Formats: sequence, structure tokens, C-alpha cells
Amino acid sequence: MKFFEFEKRMVGNPIFTSNELKTIFFDRENILVQVAFWVKKGYIKKVEKGVYLLTIEENNIDPIALAGKIYSPSYLSLEFALNYYGIIPDIPWTYTSVSTKKTKHFSNQFGNFSYQKIKNNLFTGYKSVTNGKLSFNLATPEKALMDFIYLNKSRLIPEHNFWQEMRINEEFRFSKKNLDFFKKLFHDKKVSALISTLLKYQKDAR
Repeated sequence: MKFFEFEKRMVGNPIFTSNELKTIFFDRENILVQVAFWVKKGYIKKVEKGVYLLTIEENNIDPIALAGKIYSPSYLSLEFALNYYGIIPDIPWTYTSVSTKKTKHFSNQFGNFSYQKIKNNLFTGYKSVTNGKLSFNLATPEKALMDFIYLNKSRLIPEHNFWQEMRINEEFRFSKKNLDFFKKLFHDKKVSALISTLLKYQKDAR
């Protein structure tokens, strides 16, 4: 296969994994050998093990789209998602995700990517977001909050002043129905207490 043929087929999917290539080019057993050759030629850039992108699209890549490719299964959550929805003002320096696999961190030219392990039964509450060529999995606001509280509960304090110091957006409207669902799913007393004080803080601040 000539590279221009490969590029033509992948132009709509400029970020890809080894497994995706095996599926797309199932009739070509040596596709990964060819990709390794094109990496050496500079036509393709290797981002992480098993994750590649078309070099011609390098300057157009949004790191958000890389998060789910670098470590899978995973979805963006925690501080990144909370900032994405405007729940917290501080922009995280890391693309934070959760995964059913072990906790892991990656750093490359596109940024820092962290993945925190969560139980299989808690790996839910996310949606697929598509915007042009950009596609990624993102926790809902309520799940991002629950993930953050659950994975950081040892250092969080169920008090009004704590949420004020975190600069939680008082005006953001969480779905009580969704929070109640996740509270039952997580089944954790401290998590439930933290959620209750957060909602009270928002109510009192309005």
C-alpha cells in the first residue's frame, strides 16, 4: 500500500491506535509493519505505544481527543470535566480521566494525561462528545463530581468553608436525580455527606 492511499482513508480519523488499524485494514496483515516504516519516514508520528497520528495533522490535534486513545477504557472526568462544565474555575494542567485499569500517568508533546482506577461497577455516567473530527468520552457533571469526591475523599472536608475555598460555582445546577442515583451506586457515607454539604453550600450562597 502506498502512503497516500493510507492517508486518504485515515484523513477523517487522524488519531488512531494499533487495534483500530487492524480493524480498518483487516485484509492487510502487515499494516503495522508499514506504519512502523512510515513513522521512520516521518509521515506518521507515534504519540504513545500503540497510538499514532498523521504528521500532516499534528498542529490541528486537540489533546482532548488523545485522552481516550492513550489509555482505554477511560473517560475524561475529575478536575478536567469539572472545569469543562464551569463548576470550578481553575484550569487543570493535566487531562484527568478514570479507568477500570490501574492508575497511570503519561506525558508527551501534547500534555499530561492521568488515569485513576475506579471499580468496574462505577465505570458509568459518561457520554460520547463529537465536534467535527473531535470525539471523546466525557463524564456528566454529576458523575465528574462524584468521581472527584470519591477518589479524593480522604482529603476533602464536608464543610461550607471547604467548598468556598474550592471556588465551586454556586450557580451551577446539578441534577438532584442524577446525584441521588450515583450516591446509591457509590454507597459511601463520606461521599454522601460531602455531596450534601456541597448542595447546602450552593443553596446558601445563592
